[in-house]
Amino acid sequence: DPGMSTMAVVDTPDIRVLRDYAEPGATRRMHQHADATFHVFTLVTGQLTLTVEGEMPQDVTQGQVVSIKGGAMHTFTNTGKVTATIVEVFGKAKK
Repeated sequence: DPGMSTMAVVDTPDIRVLRDYAEPGATRRMHQHADATFHVFTLVTGQLTLTVEGEMPQDVTQGQVVSIKGGAMHTFTNTGKVTATIVEVFGKAKK
């Protein structure tokens, strides 16, 4: 997605940690992490609007932590004037 970048910080059979960067105005398209048993979304810097399928969009501010149901479809847009930094932690389903 334009203005977005993602880096895997940890990727083991049990857990995955991603660091995402969203430039001002950037949107991560609606997506899911199909193998996630849980999903913790932490906004480290910036502000954004997070939309989880079936829920109302919510404004997320710097330092806020949101729990998303594992595998849920979601999208987010950086609504601020600085690059947003997000850390996402996922539990991974056993294969």
